[in-house]
Amino acid sequence: MGNSTSQEQQQGSTSKKGFLWSGGLQSTSSHDYPDFLVKLAKVLVAKSLAEDHVEGVTQSIFLKHVCNTHEVFGKRLFNYIAKHWSGKSTTTPPSSPSHMDGKKKEGKEKSKGGNNSPHLSKSTFLAGASHIISLLTDKAQMEFYIKVFSDDEEKIGRSDVEELVFATYHSSTTTHKTCCLPDDILAAVVTGVMHGKGSVNTKYLQGWLDQHCPRIVMWLHRSLTHILTTGHRTIPLNTQENQEDRETPILDCPNNSSCLNLHPALIWLLTCSIPRLYTSPVRAEQQRRPGDSMPSSPSHLLLDPHVFIEKMVSAVSPTHWLPLYNSDTDGLSINRFQHHVFGYQSATLMFLTAEEGNMFCLACDQTWRDSQHFWGGDDCLCLHLTPEYKIIEAGPKIAYFNVSSRGYPTGLQVGTDYTNRALTLDLDLTILTYRRIPLRLKAIEVWGCGTVEAKNAQVDLKKRESRDTENRRKVKIDKSDWLDNPDRYLIEMAGNRLNYAQYETNSPGGASGN
Repeated sequence: MGNSTSQEQQQGSTSKKGFLWSGGLQSTSSHDYPDFLVKLAKVLVAKSLAEDHVEGVTQSIFLKHVCNTHEVFGKRLFNYIAKHWSGKSTTTPPSSPSHMDGKKKEGKEKSKGGNNSPHLSKSTFLAGASHIISLLTDKAQMEFYIKVFSDDEEKIGRSDVEELVFATYHSSTTTHKTCCLPDDILAAVVTGVMHGKGSVNTKYLQGWLDQHCPRIVMWLHRSLTHILTTGHRTIPLNTQENQEDRETPILDCPNNSSCLNLHPALIWLLTCSIPRLYTSPVRAEQQRRPGDSMPSSPSHLLLDPHVFIEKMVSAVSPTHWLPLYNSDTDGLSINRFQHHVFGYQSATLMFLTAEEGNMFCLACDQTWRDSQHFWGGDDCLCLHLTPEYKIIEAGPKIAYFNVSSRGYPTGLQVGTDYTNRALTLDLDLTILTYRRIPLRLKAIEVWGCGTVEAKNAQVDLKKRESRDTENRRKVKIDKSDWLDNPDRYLIEMAGNRLNYAQYETNSPGGASGN
């Protein structure tokens, strides 16, 4: 998702100027459309004629081959294209206030007269598909799909928001049968957006999604763009062309205790919210470089559709997440937590499950430490996952964990406001406080988000510490060493103690003799 095309450029063209494609205005004649789109339109028209006996792209063919991941989204997109590009010579619908008002009136009048036709003409399909592919920025993509599900209205209802969230999830390849359903997890996003209201403004919805899960439409747009650019090859042969790193991350459900925390829907939501440091640590630094942005020249996009797809959205596949600590199997205590988590020199995700269906996630971009100071980098954040999904804290130095420093608060604290911490957890790991609301803690899980080398380094560190401890236990101190040993003076200062020489005896009771 590059930055070469601004939102104003995408919405500023008119029917006289033609359509926008990869940073330039071009003529809308069929030979000026991308070759793969023209071929795809021919394939869909031929299938519509053969199966439905209609010249054009019928809704059934559109749903079957273009939007086969989610039927509700397919119908909405089909009607949206028919509404905005039927009989038009531009791929970009008017966006100014005056034009939008006229477009709403025109759309309502045409809907009575049959504007939502059962098929799209070839030119209408090409115009709509070209506009979809020209959406290069996150903001442009988010705004487009919100318009599709709100029917271009200023308000969007709760049911429409639910369909948007579920469509974006099902468009990814995470959907598979598990022992837990994703309904409650995905409904948490709707609850966070609506705040108990029946409808919200679309601008508010876009702002909320940008703040709490900015990549929520990424998989939906990636899936649709993949079909539009490769469908001319795969549809005639009834095959699917693999897309590199296209799968949304999936972690197996080994047992019921960790199934809820690691449900694919929850992992998918996290990939929409947390920085890519956690989901793709190897390429995290590369993704931050300016050179990874979308190339501005349209020739780079038209040469190979796969190049376009690869540059459209960088794949996120945190299948490398490794379990570090699970209180159900490792024991719920602060010592066991430190033993399994400390020494892991990479980013971690900490899941805290509490009563009343509350679940939180603390994403730490730095190694865990026992300190009297707050720590954490710019990519550190804390999320409320269920029953309401939202980011509650984000930024540097929001994490505090103290066990050994006396005179300072002990336990875990998260947040910058010392009068109202986002989360606090006592050393007994019994009470989790969320914004001054005490909740009984049920379970803790910690997952490592670094590479395999980070886990191996932690294992090696634990082995070295264990060897050093064992070696210290085996050290034998002779009489001469004991006379100069500082511990001897401390023992003698505490009272009348025996000299080391009195312990040197081979008799069975010599070590404890009086």
